[in-house]
Amino acid sequence: MKHRMRALRTGLAVLCVVAVALVGLLDYVTGPWVSFALFYVVPVLAAAWWLGRGPALAAGLAAGIFWFVAEAWGHRGEPTRALLWNSISRLLMLLAMGAMTTRIRGDQQRLRGANRRLAELLGDAERLARTDALTGLANARAFTERLRQELARAQRDGTPLCLGYVDVDNLKGINDAHGHAAGDELLREVAQAIRQSVRAGDVAARLGGDEFAVLFVGMRQDAAEATARRLLDRLRRLDELHPGFHLGASIGVAVYGAPPENAEEMIRAADAAMYEAKQRGKGRVVLWEGPPPDVSAPARH
Repeated sequence: MKHRMRALRTGLAVLCVVAVALVGLLDYVTGPWVSFALFYVVPVLAAAWWLGRGPALAAGLAAGIFWFVAEAWGHRGEPTRALLWNSISRLLMLLAMGAMTTRIRGDQQRLRGANRRLAELLGDAERLARTDALTGLANARAFTERLRQELARAQRDGTPLCLGYVDVDNLKGINDAHGHAAGDELLREVAQAIRQSVRAGDVAARLGGDEFAVLFVGMRQDAAEATARRLLDRLRRLDELHPGFHLGASIGVAVYGAPPENAEEMIRAADAAMYEAKQRGKGRVVLWEGPPPDVSAPARH
């Protein structure tokens, strides 16, 4: 690929020199009454803009030589010293224009590169601001924003919404026995279990500490409950990796046939269902059902 690009650049540089030679020939044929100054400049600027400094200097040198030859052979009546001075001045002008154009092009490319890197850094910063650093899931801010968006769509289209609230059981025992590094590793295992249990279109997040949430987008009650129980089974297997700590999770699922007024209401309902699962002895799923949809009311558009 590099050899091909090098051959292409060489071919284009030769083409610029040929173009300059053709301009010199036309300049000689037409005589002093038609000015070809602009046509000498164009190949030099093209070489500087597209090919870089070396081809630009080559094109500028060729333009200065052919310009001098066209005038010298055209017998334009100029003294030899004046002709030589004018040719040297034009040559320096062409070389300067090529060098300046090359510099401008280089500055433009560097500016574009800097802007691209800045955009990448800003994008990375935005992703970091919306991602939980420990687990890689969405953080509480990103989850709440997405929940509000999906809630607005559900209110408009009448689609169901289900929200799961997950609290890891007995994480404190791992922290006390093996330290917080082991507890952090357990939280990463919980996050992986959540990823493997939910659909790609669902939204999983770590809200903080040992609390997680899953927004089941467009999912009905039976499917949300089945997914929550499948997740619970996966989390129970963590106890096999860390025997003696009775690991698992308490999961509350808030199910809405008719969307609530705000996202905070959904979170409170799912949290209350999770707390009820804790009160019942942990390691279980508890559902909270919101009001059914009003079938007599048309969907809002």
